[in-house]
Amino acid sequence: MEKELKTAERIRAALETLSERTEPGESLPIGEIWRASLEEVPLTEFESELNTRNLPRGQTNWRFASSEFIAPGWLQKNPSGIGEWAITAEGVAALATHPGPELFAEAQRITSLERVRRREESAKALRENWLPIGGAQQKLLAAADVIVQEGFRKGLSAFAPGREVWSATNIREVHGLWTSSARTEGHGFIGNLALQFAEATDGQRLLMAEVIALQVLPIGWIIGHAKKRERVQSMLDLMTHPVEIPLIFDEAFGGGAFNPGQGMQTHINHAITVILDVLLAWSGLEEDEQQAALDDPLKWRELVMGSDNGFPTQRYALLYLVHPGFFGPIVAPDHRQRIRETFIGEIGGEFSDDADADLQRIQLALQAKAGKPVNVYDEPLRSRWHPDTAQPVDYDSKREKSEEPASADPRGFVPSDINSAELAAATQLDKSWLSKVTSALHRRGQVILYGPPGTGKTFVARALADELRRPGTAVKRIQFHPSYTYEDFFAGYRPVTDQAGQLSFSLTRGPLREIADEARKNPDVPHVLMIDEINRANLSKVFGELYYLLEYRDDPIDVLYAGSGDDGGKSFTLPANVLIIGTMNTADRSIALLNSAMRRRFSFFELHPDVEPVKGILKRWASKHPQSLPISELFERLNESIRNREDRIGPSHLLRTDDLTEHDLRAVWEESILPLLEERHIGTGVDVNVKYGLDALLSTLDPDRAESA
Repeated sequence: MEKELKTAERIRAALETLSERTEPGESLPIGEIWRASLEEVPLTEFESELNTRNLPRGQTNWRFASSEFIAPGWLQKNPSGIGEWAITAEGVAALATHPGPELFAEAQRITSLERVRRREESAKALRENWLPIGGAQQKLLAAADVIVQEGFRKGLSAFAPGREVWSATNIREVHGLWTSSARTEGHGFIGNLALQFAEATDGQRLLMAEVIALQVLPIGWIIGHAKKRERVQSMLDLMTHPVEIPLIFDEAFGGGAFNPGQGMQTHINHAITVILDVLLAWSGLEEDEQQAALDDPLKWRELVMGSDNGFPTQRYALLYLVHPGFFGPIVAPDHRQRIRETFIGEIGGEFSDDADADLQRIQLALQAKAGKPVNVYDEPLRSRWHPDTAQPVDYDSKREKSEEPASADPRGFVPSDINSAELAAATQLDKSWLSKVTSALHRRGQVILYGPPGTGKTFVARALADELRRPGTAVKRIQFHPSYTYEDFFAGYRPVTDQAGQLSFSLTRGPLREIADEARKNPDVPHVLMIDEINRANLSKVFGELYYLLEYRDDPIDVLYAGSGDDGGKSFTLPANVLIIGTMNTADRSIALLNSAMRRRFSFFELHPDVEPVKGILKRWASKHPQSLPISELFERLNESIRNREDRIGPSHLLRTDDLTEHDLRAVWEESILPLLEERHIGTGVDVNVKYGLDALLSTLDPDRAESA
């Protein structure tokens, strides 16, 4: 078969269709354009062959060829976001200028030149600027640039466009309010803000909100989106006429550029003081001096460092936010020194008089070698300058007293955060047992509660999740079943139909991938994924390569679908603050035992009516909710008569706050307990009603009742 392709003719037909049927800028659905192109230039035999997506080869080639018309500016794709194309005025002119197949050839030539230009620009950027790593840094720098351009350069608000709040007068007044007001013990940062700015103007409050935003923007790991937003919003809420936090800032709050140690969290008042001191010095400069500082990183450094180098991490954060291409997101002085000393060979082995300039030159050299942005905190570079045994000096935590509580545990909590007494009261379980569960959850990151039905596994899981909940915490609950897959759990392609009726497949994230995103957004709090009936799915099939991440959270692993990894990439890490609580029904004999890989990665805790902490729960319950009938004794007699341990009944059916009448008890027995036992005794020849019937068991407890019967 001759491999004849008519892609050039067919894509030209597409643009001619758009030119004939629409005005420039007006859209047509892709399906309509394809049908018209196909009518004008039918598929050859070779082009009619179906590919792996069950589409004709010619149609796929046509779609790919259309991308060549974007760079020249001749075609717009999805201008309304619903699977449409539109020709531009330049595209109409190109049809007239380039006859026949020349149109496609010219589009390819322009696109090729554009690719070369972009590569050259990228290479130039790698040689000239310290480039951001990933979307999180790009977002925070975009938000910081709004403050630089609107606030520093124009004196205008970053939150309320056109409103003048960064004036010298307003800066001096806010500085005065901040430094002259005494902090009240026990009120915390937000509480003191309300006291300090109680009599402030809206303009002063707005400026302070933007100063707080500038302080929290680059911080990662130790505080997340919820706390960052809370701090900024608390000041905006004091305004008589509040304004909203712009989306560019809200999105930026979900990331960070560095982990600065505890100083910038626990000593936030000092950090704000540093920023306001710099702003006060800024307001005293002449206009040409201000512009020079914004244009020249060394002049900006003179202003920020000044004569007082206290709180260096906050000062380096300010250097980075205004001149990220020169100073980069490394704010710990000892880290900057180690990196400079380790990699000085990259720039000839000679130290200059300017350590910051050396560090930037080193970063540019590493970027040029890698051909992309480089993070010295990633392997293999990290182990060269900062082995795991070395601990950074926290220059900013040397003040005697913390101003704000810190929570930097990778899990987002420590066991002492959990009020075991409250949890024990809510679940009626032993406090020491619950402490073991929370300690294991903190240590391992995932636990499984297992036992027969009715033992409170799901109830305990929910109570524990509620106890872990903090502002910003995400809690998701899912249930596994035999048809549950990796694509359901993590990510996979799902059919979607756009408004034009076109069917396509879209990469859709599952609950684990979604909660991982939430955990990165708020890394300072725990996030809980509850998996009911975890043993009912094929776990090897559901978890796939993610098994590895349950044990090695920080090691990136390539995932099945490109685009489903971190930042839309191929590799994925599971944040340490994603906690998994599974429940497992051991009475379901249709489910095979968990494999050894799964058992090794989870801590298991049994909830069974024969053993603590479930054993005796009905007696403890009855002490708080007295019962006229011998509920606890009846329950024990029932389970004693059941031979198979996993067939025994959990007490949840009988945990009622009201005093059960015999009518109520009989309803529970006949509607809940006996049906369970019927299922467990199918094919055994046991008459469940005779052996486990309510009357039969009550008669064993009350001889008089048996005689009357």
